[in-house]
Formats: sequence, structure tokens, C-alpha cells
Amino acid sequence: MNAVRHSSASTASPAYSAFTSLMHWQEPLATRLQFRHDLPGQQANRLLNIELGLFLMVELLPFAAPEALPDLLNGEGIAYRHRPVWTPRQHRYLSRARTLLAPYRNRETWLKALTIYANLRPGLRVFTVQGQYTNGVSSFGLHERLSLFRKALV
Repeated sequence: MNAVRHSSASTASPAYSAFTSLMHWQEPLATRLQFRHDLPGQQANRLLNIELGLFLMVELLPFAAPEALPDLLNGEGIAYRHRPVWTPRQHRYLSRARTLLAPYRNRETWLKALTIYANLRPGLRVFTVQGQYTNGVSSFGLHERLSLFRKALV
């Protein structure tokens, strides 16, 4: 008798596969950043998560302070209530970001992450601590990250 073998990939549900790929949105750029800048452990992944939050703020609430990200993700606060009218694409961005950035719904966690981000070398950061784009990264590096953030949120 020949037994049919199933790989775990073929038995995983489509929802689980989509969730798994969703949670690894920053690879392989995180790996390249880790080696290019000699970053320890998961620091490159954390860097990209923080920058995704800052990117979201620039895209959805450009006049709000970066500290307002938890309000945006939770749908509360003055910045959220006085937001501009969003396009369907911007609504999708927020919906996807609520999953990808779930830990940052907690204000303390987000503020701690911003402090860590502010202490990184300026050449690593795409944003200033005020949430504006910086010129510390090459134009290729900026384009590479912004493209990644857009793909992660659509």
C-alpha cells in the first residue's frame, strides 16, 4: 500500500496561510537591513514596524503628532475625530494596519517604541521623530521602504 503524504503547507487553511504571510510583511528587507547595518536580533523588524506606523500617520493624519497613532488604530481621540475625508484606499490602509500594528494600540508601547526609534542612528531612520521624512537615508532606501509600506497596507 502506498500512503499519500501531505505536507503541512497543503493542509494549512487559506486563512492561516494569508495570516502567516501578513505577519511577515517586512521580510526580506528586514534581513537586508540587519546585515547592511549590523543590527542585533529583531531590531530591523521593529524598525520597520515603527516606520509603518509613522507612514500610516503621514498618509492618514498628516497634521497629527506621531504620538496619536494609538488613537488612530483605536478609532478615538481628537486627531481621529477631526480627520480628513479618506479615500477607500486609505480606509484599507487603516484596516490592515490595525492587524499589523496591533501592539501599538497601547499608548505606552507606542511611546516606548518612538523613544527607541529616536535613539537609532539617523542613517537608519526614514522619518524624523516628528513624523516627517528625513534625508538621512538614500533615495533608493527611501523608495524601497515606502514601496514596502504601501504593499503591506493594501
